[in-house]
Amino acid sequence: MAIEEMGLGHGGDGFVPYKRPPASPSPAKRMPLPRPPGAAQIVGERPAGTSSWGRSDLPPLSRDLQPVSGGEESELVAVQRQFEGMQRKHAAEVAALRREVLEARKAASLGDLLGTTTHEFNNALTTILNYARLGLRHRDQPTRDKALERILSAGTRAARITASVLGMARRGTARMEPVNLESLLEDSLVLLEREMTKYRVQLEREYTPVPQVSANPGQIQQVLINLLVNARQAMPQGGRLILRLSHDSASGLVDMTVRDTGCGMTADVMRRMFDPHFSTKSGPDETGKGGSGLGLSACREIVEAHKGRIRVESAPGKGTAITVRLPLIPAARPHPPA
Repeated sequence: MAIEEMGLGHGGDGFVPYKRPPASPSPAKRMPLPRPPGAAQIVGERPAGTSSWGRSDLPPLSRDLQPVSGGEESELVAVQRQFEGMQRKHAAEVAALRREVLEARKAASLGDLLGTTTHEFNNALTTILNYARLGLRHRDQPTRDKALERILSAGTRAARITASVLGMARRGTARMEPVNLESLLEDSLVLLEREMTKYRVQLEREYTPVPQVSANPGQIQQVLINLLVNARQAMPQGGRLILRLSHDSASGLVDMTVRDTGCGMTADVMRRMFDPHFSTKSGPDETGKGGSGLGLSACREIVEAHKGRIRVESAPGKGTAITVRLPLIPAARPHPPA
């Protein structure tokens, strides 16, 4: 479009108003445009007093804006209700599938622990049998007392292993309940103690008294075991594993931190570490654990379902610290006086 058509002309002193040429005394007669058979007729002249071209044989617009009848309205309401019902059904199916996936992942975690716990239990039984034989061979009281003490210690440990495995297997409901995180941490360590010893991982506990949290114990134990195994795998030559419990009263959250002195992560890996099927491992290690890329993804889903938070701090060569923050048990509201 030229400048003149925009209402501007150019003079010697600058821009000046553009003057429209005088109108012709009689407008030229316009010929009707040809149209294909069956097409709507297009008027070749713009109607007087209008600013757009029009069609002469179209029905008035008001015919398309008539209110729907009562029957049509009830039909629309029925369709809307049917659509809302399908949405609710779909949401329920997604929630059920999510629960099934979490249960499948928990079963996979139990399967990964099966070999470790079998060795742990076998070690306890071996200790019991050896000291029972020692007590039978030696009749003196000091030797028998020592044998009985070792048998009692090994039997207690075997009972703890069994209780931890059964507890994790039975915690299949999605019900929230008061949970003591220190006890849950120790139960998880019972299942992994032999593995930590084998790979020369030194455990350090930094527990401060913390209140109970509202959580599903089976799901939180699944998160703990996953974080502990990942920390151990990050230290193939051994290292320190620091477990910390603290309470942030200002936010109403309990912090549970798993920190290792392993290889650490780059910024790119940290951005993707919770993505499903993302893994820096080529496959399971010699204990059969890890490599699927689903562990941390499941941890994030569980923590978010608990209305908690998960925070990661890491640097290459300096280790990784993952903190899970869980809400406290809601305080009971006082009843108003009658």
